Amino acid sequence: MASLLEQALATIVSTFQEYSQLSGNPLCQAKFKELLEKELPTWTPTTLRECEYKQFISVLDTNKDCQVDFVEYMRLLACLCVYCHESFKDSPLKPSCPQ
Repeated sequence: MASLLEQALATIVSTFQEYSQLSGNPLCQAKFKELLEKELPTWTPTTLRECEYKQFISVLDTNKDCQVDFVEYMRLLACLCVYCHESFKDSPLKPSCPQ
């Protein structure tokens, strides 16, 4: 049975592939916006204004091809993980460690 981390990695890859429709293809901006709204609803405002989205995508799209490739997608997820880590590391509720 796969570990939680292995399952998480598989989910990250399969989610990107689901929206790219073919492995290795980048996401067009419309598909990427759909991925954000459906797969990260807590992190995406319900009314993502077009000007905000264009500004966001311009920062994320490092090679300026108007698409989001897998590396750019992973940079977004890595930034979200760092944000979560920083937000929760000082939380009074610490996960318990198995003995």
